[in-house]
Amino acid sequence: MSPQLFNVRLKNHDRNYECSSNDSVLEGGLRHGLAMHYECSNGTCGACKAKLVNGEINQIKHHDFALSDEEKSDGDFLMCCNSPASDVELELDLIGDVQSIPIQNIETKVKKIVFMNDDLAIITLRTPRSKTLQFMAGQDVELSFKDVTSRYPLASCPCHGMELEFHVRNSPEDVFATALFSKKIKNKSMVDLEGPKGVFVLKELSKKSMVFIAWDIGFAPIRSLVEHAFSLEMDNPVYFYWAYPSDEQAPYLDNHAKSWQAVMNDYTYSPIACEFDRSSKNECHKVAKQIFNALDLEVVKRSDVYLCVPAEVLIYLGELLLENGLDESQLIASPI
Repeated sequence: MSPQLFNVRLKNHDRNYECSSNDSVLEGGLRHGLAMHYECSNGTCGACKAKLVNGEINQIKHHDFALSDEEKSDGDFLMCCNSPASDVELELDLIGDVQSIPIQNIETKVKKIVFMNDDLAIITLRTPRSKTLQFMAGQDVELSFKDVTSRYPLASCPCHGMELEFHVRNSPEDVFATALFSKKIKNKSMVDLEGPKGVFVLKELSKKSMVFIAWDIGFAPIRSLVEHAFSLEMDNPVYFYWAYPSDEQAPYLDNHAKSWQAVMNDYTYSPIACEFDRSSKNECHKVAKQIFNALDLEVVKRSDVYLCVPAEVLIYLGELLLENGLDESQLIASPI
């Protein structure tokens, strides 16, 4: 029997999403970008408890978490272990802002390391099924391996809380990166994670177009934000500017950035080749000016602008944007 699609309505949030009868209510909600409370996603913790107001559900997984008879009679159920069997109406709490997400400490395992070149690695960490990371798109975490710790933004969408991706440049000042590129960190290594942290998050209720500007690995949190916006089915026009050193052929995940054109109706991608030496600290004003000159200012002035570039570039570029018509409330920035 082929799966059916049902409508799930969140009564106390005036939100709706479609969920397949083959998926749990939790999976369907996370896939649509809803910030639902959960931890284990396998019926152990009870964090994803919700109340069924109308409709029917079907239990698809056993759960060890015990609901009391009173909770059951009141319509309480675990979203991770039940799928919709009809259109349903639910009551549940959503995460309202970054302050309402607790700092979590999770022991993760390295699932995969891809060395894009001698200078860049993409590392994927897997959390235990009993302790997935709850975070908002654009946030970052601290990663620790033995006695070294560094902080990185998440490149993942929150709908994938068990597999977490990070983009790491080889830098002598970055102790975690040094351990990674010296091959001390390898597949199946255990890495401690603490987070999430930071307030570089999406303005989900805004109707303005969205301009994303990344320098190099600033792409990581931008990717998280863009893919979260897509999962929320936001119809805001998206403009993505990706700055990179002109001595490289293209940004390191250029094809991934291009691929968003296939899934978003109103998306414009503009890579920006900048004259920049990674080892130099004194060209940030020039880089900021090169990025600024590549922007469509008329689009920028009517948009929310998400900026993820080195701190020195951010200072100069932010000043240029504000001096040329962007309101401060429209600028959301995070240094890398």
